[in-house]
Amino acid sequence: MSARASDRLAFVAGVVAAAPGERVLEVGCGAGVLVTELAAAVGDGTVVAVDRSARMAAATTRRNRAAVDAGRVRVHAVPLLDADLAGERFDAAVAVDVRAFWTPPAPEWDVLARVLAPGGRMVLGFSVMRPEDRERVPAAVAEAAGARGFAVTATAEAPTVPFPTAAIELRRRG
Repeated sequence: MSARASDRLAFVAGVVAAAPGERVLEVGCGAGVLVTELAAAVGDGTVVAVDRSARMAAATTRRNRAAVDAGRVRVHAVPLLDADLAGERFDAAVAVDVRAFWTPPAPEWDVLARVLAPGGRMVLGFSVMRPEDRERVPAAVAEAAGARGFAVTATAEAPTVPFPTAAIELRRRG
């Protein structure tokens, strides 16, 4: 993984601000770089990583072998909609460049509504490839998430390369 990609994911990890003992879900974990950051932050907490690609899930498992063997990281090679998360409750969830969260009908928000613990937060990171993405993506996220009772609570942006990286934090209303 290049330093550039790591800078992006380190920025998103900082926005998530996972704390020791928390339970965190990453959707679209790719090669597992962010999983490594999150696992270090939660200490004896738990990170569950989901990726629809078996190849990426295997890469995440390899990268995080010690944490997987210790039971602190679990990896599922399925789309979020098919993941067996029954009974799971997460303090935080995160996804980076997972367009399903802002592309209708966005049923992934229904899963998050079920698995986020009261007070839990969702952080969506995305690459700002075009200037209009700064407004277009957050608006689409707010619409899709708002229909499931979520509201944007914070936004942030970092000057990563080759594109800036933005992050949107959401929580359930009320």
